[in-house]
Amino acid sequence: MGSQRRPTHLYGWALMIVAVFCQRCHGSCPEKDLEKREEEANVVLTGTVEEIMNMDPVHNTYSCKVRVWRYLKGKTMVNGEVLLDGGNKVMIGGFGDPGICDNQVATGDTRIFFVNLAPEYMWPAHKNELMLNSSLMRITLRNLEEVEHCVDGLYGIDTPLCLGIPY
Repeated sequence: MGSQRRPTHLYGWALMIVAVFCQRCHGSCPEKDLEKREEEANVVLTGTVEEIMNMDPVHNTYSCKVRVWRYLKGKTMVNGEVLLDGGNKVMIGGFGDPGICDNQVATGDTRIFFVNLAPEYMWPAHKNELMLNSSLMRITLRNLEEVEHCVDGLYGIDTPLCLGIPY
């Protein structure tokens, strides 16, 4: 009789463990749909983190110098004052912001960045800086295609990430 209870008991524990992991993955930091993230960002670019700087020990945030590989949206928003080192690098702030789910990078990381120009109330500390607007995305062919479809307004049945459908 005790041997029949053990598989049921183990099954219950397995369900609890899965529920805890799912809650940590999705429940603790809800992310907006890709379409919404793209709409809220004035600039979407791909780039590689070259240098981490301007660490704020009070807020645990930092900025990074990023080498831009490609603008997916908003290239005209990034003018000469924002461009660094001959025009192929920008400063992006807001890393470590607890309001953004995936907000940490290391030197050499290449990501898709959703950013906006720093608002005036953040000047002079962040003047001529772009600010992280939502979670970073890893560069994969699928992610690039999904973001491009959102930028081009082609979201729909063939673009599940824009609609918030996980893959």
